[in-house]
Amino acid sequence: MAAERTGEQGELWPSVTDTDKLKTRRMLEDYMKNKQMVMAFSQKNTLPDQMKKVYQEKKDELEIIELAFNLIQDPAVKKIIENRFFKLRKWKETVNYHSGGYSERTVDRYIDKGIEAVADSLKLWGFI
Repeated sequence: MAAERTGEQGELWPSVTDTDKLKTRRMLEDYMKNKQMVMAFSQKNTLPDQMKKVYQEKKDELEIIELAFNLIQDPAVKKIIENRFFKLRKWKETVNYHSGGYSERTVDRYIDKGIEAVADSLKLWGFI
């Protein structure tokens, strides 16, 4: 019989902690910078070993973040996360963009829900 992985509270998968959410937020905030770096590295014919290692790590990280993002179920949350982190908008720009449909507090809640959803996938996959 296979052993089941349980979290601190006995759940089948560990719960997302505040630390996990902070790590995920940082990864999302760095997404565009890392994407630009990976694109720049991919255009080089030769890279030193250290740059190859960084390139592959960041490329893998971006793919995992994109996969976790695509698993967000709520379309409104997904759209706000996309505008905030994947289109590199500042918080105020994101709020202004969605001001016709959502209050600042709702945008904040949706950003938190989106970060938690991404963190949940990353934690489940052992990435954070």
